Amino acid sequence: MRTLDIRREREAKRREGFRELILHGAQRVILRKGYSALTMDDVAREAGLSKATVYKYVAGKGPLLFEILGHMFDDIRARCAEVAEGPGSASDKLVRLMEAVLESNDEAQQLTRALYMDKAMLKLMRVFVPALGRSGSAPQDRKMLAMLREKRRQLIEMGARVLEDGVASGEFRRMDTSQAAAFLEAVLQGYAHVRLWEGEAPLPQASAQGLSRFIIEGIRNPEYVRKEI
Repeated sequence: MRTLDIRREREAKRREGFRELILHGAQRVILRKGYSALTMDDVAREAGLSKATVYKYVAGKGPLLFEILGHMFDDIRARCAEVAEGPGSASDKLVRLMEAVLESNDEAQQLTRALYMDKAMLKLMRVFVPALGRSGSAPQDRKMLAMLREKRRQLIEMGARVLEDGVASGEFRRMDTSQAAAFLEAVLQGYAHVRLWEGEAPLPQASAQGLSRFIIEGIRNPEYVRKEI
């Protein structure tokens, strides 16, 4: 590897390390005092960085929130990619994908609840539904929203590829895999929202298996016979 490539790799790792410090620090501040009360000074202190360094990576409170949401997507995607690229049948992978998504959402439950209860956060989230007759949100907000939509699209595509593998192997019946993956994501997100009503109760161990069994029974190919290894 050339010296220039090594330097670039080191710089990329350094920047990612700072980003992780900032986002995790911001999450701790939000859990402690809420998004409305959060300041960039708070984030800098919690991350152990200067305020100037924080602003090199995050332009302000609004972009910070979108970065935190994007970080949640990154966590889910990393877990799902490990499953999708690993061994196992399409059915096995689908179960493990659902487990990964549910577990990731459950680990972020406290932060999600804190954000949902915050008026300032809810006001900022109006960027997802621009008012009719208005010019829409600020360019920076639209850029961040596009980033979140792209991350969500990548997750849905990953699920669609697993479904495609299942159709190709004969495990699943023929279907529009892109649409089916979008439906599956909606089911998982809906279940995650229901979990918010259950307080601090841990995720039931059988939840992912029961939910995935329900889904697979609907899409499996009744003529498929699994080969014994």
